[in-house]
Amino acid sequence: MAASGDSSADSAVHPPWFPHALVDRACEPATFADGLPSPWGRIHGWDHTRALSPEWWNEEHEGRWGAWPETITSVEVVGEGRFGLTVHLNGDWVAHLYPFQTGMDVSTPALFEPWTSALSNAPMLLPVAGQKNEHGDQVAVFEMHTCLSSDEVVQHPHDLVRAAAGVHAALVAHATPNTERRWNERLKAIEDQLKTTTLWRAPHTKHIVGLPATHFSLDGVVAQADGTMALIAQPRSLVDHLLAPNERLPGVSSIAMFEQRLSLVEGFESPESREGFYRAWGEGVPPSWTSRASLSTVNGGVWIWRYEAMLLMLAEARAYGLKKQVKACDRWLFDVSRIQARLGELRTVHAVRRGGMWAAIAVALLGSGPVQIPFVLGSAGVALAAHLVHQRRMPPPF
Repeated sequence: MAASGDSSADSAVHPPWFPHALVDRACEPATFADGLPSPWGRIHGWDHTRALSPEWWNEEHEGRWGAWPETITSVEVVGEGRFGLTVHLNGDWVAHLYPFQTGMDVSTPALFEPWTSALSNAPMLLPVAGQKNEHGDQVAVFEMHTCLSSDEVVQHPHDLVRAAAGVHAALVAHATPNTERRWNERLKAIEDQLKTTTLWRAPHTKHIVGLPATHFSLDGVVAQADGTMALIAQPRSLVDHLLAPNERLPGVSSIAMFEQRLSLVEGFESPESREGFYRAWGEGVPPSWTSRASLSTVNGGVWIWRYEAMLLMLAEARAYGLKKQVKACDRWLFDVSRIQARLGELRTVHAVRRGGMWAAIAVALLGSGPVQIPFVLGSAGVALAAHLVHQRRMPPPF
């Protein structure tokens, strides 16, 4: 749903998965295997049109894995999206064809047994078979399912993030420690390629941990028999693959991307509705992930991941010629300078707060004479006043 609400004139000419505004050539799948040059790096692909023939499915090809469907007699294209094409095989399986390879984040959770086992009861659909090459996943085959429409998903945002929470919680045992430096380097790489005027880094807390890669989209959601939602494993986005190093990201990054996608279609009416959105996710993940310190804007909190999501959405808009989305992203990023100015003030206030506290402690322990007590009280007062200012001026997370 990356392009939702963006009626570019080019969208009727180019498939939604082809970055026509980024490459200087026509969409010719027969040439994808040679790689498409772009300002952000070479785009590797394959001729997926061969997989629109039943004969292709019944032939032997390198890179296949899993319980490959047998005796395919019909291939029906039922949709196209940002990641590629969706086809039905004999009416019994759903297959996703990815014209461009961006890694193996769809097949890996299905092939790496510890992750497969961890996700066995999670609300996530993993492929039962697929095909890949050295550049990544080309095909993923799923059991038959029907996705909810984007409108249906938008109407139930809390159900959406509860499903994401179920996936994130299932992977907690496979989390890796905070990689703050690399997350900040990743941001820098995106900023440098997009040549934005914004720059934002965050310290993060120790509770913000990296999870095995799971990618979701608003048009990859399934309704389960019990009324809950399940998420379909999706590949890494093409613009993310081109612009940034691949890193394990925290669960909140997925929720921030969902939030920004929903914001494009006015999915939130107030700060309270945004807070409820994150609280619904927080009900299903470790409490430390949504603690006050973890959500604090000074520590990065939600805002730093909103910022990264918006940068990636801006990149997407530029690559696929989504003019309305470019304008929406530029407006949002314009406000980042205001938040950063506030954070700069808070760093000064924090320095005053800490200086006053340490001065009071030092004089209390080492000082003497008639000025000791007034100095201690004065320093403590400065620290307290600075603390109150710090709390009042803190940009709220929602």
